[in-house]
Amino acid sequence: MTTATTRRDRGAVARLTRPGIAPPGGACRARRVEHAPGVRMFLALGLAAVGVGGGAAAAPAPKASPPGKPPPPPVWIGVFDPRLPVHAPWDNGKLTPVPHGGAVRVLAPDEGPAASGDVVIVHPLLGKLATGKVDQGVVVLAEFAFDQRDGDDGVIVVPGGTAVTIVAPNTADVAAIKATLVKTDALAGVRRALAGLELAAIDLDGDGKADVVATYGCTAWFDGSCQARGQFFLARRGARWVFLE
Repeated sequence: MTTATTRRDRGAVARLTRPGIAPPGGACRARRVEHAPGVRMFLALGLAAVGVGGGAAAAPAPKASPPGKPPPPPVWIGVFDPRLPVHAPWDNGKLTPVPHGGAVRVLAPDEGPAASGDVVIVHPLLGKLATGKVDQGVVVLAEFAFDQRDGDDGVIVVPGGTAVTIVAPNTADVAAIKATLVKTDALAGVRRALAGLELAAIDLDGDGKADVVATYGCTAWFDGSCQARGQFFLARRGARWVFLE
């Protein structure tokens, strides 16, 4: 994700600048990778590239909460940059956590307020949480972690003070999320594109159930094979799962 944002639809497929289908001449195609620019994520409701620092990523407004239950907090998407020196591209096929500080650029939402003040940063698949303060759209973290494989730099951002618990989505949620993903243009309705899909979630209301899910797997299927791997982010809205946008 370079610093510019492009929209072809309301949603997008998610992948970071290190992943597979960087534009010609992009950092990931080069023999060495430079991390300064950031990430290109595919956050899904169709197929659209979203750039760091451009408009993207807050959950659609939820319906009114049941009486006595507080509304869910706003959710933003961020991109973690470990600020590493130029290095050879990684080819890890499995989750490879590496403890490291860095900075999160919080993507600005299409609707609603941008993230500000104290926030909680979560990478569910890594099981990592941190707190920090937004300064001009960036949160500097002395300690965090990154996954040393392509396309897994996206993080979930919620307001400071939010009680966040990392949970595993249940069987019904996994089935519903897969059914939602396979309908995207990015995966072309191909169920094989979901092979090896990884999912992790966070609970934001204390009921022990998944409220926001991060996935890692194929984000672009074309010509009979997966062309890129990266992330999708989805939020529960009643009985449905919707893409963060």
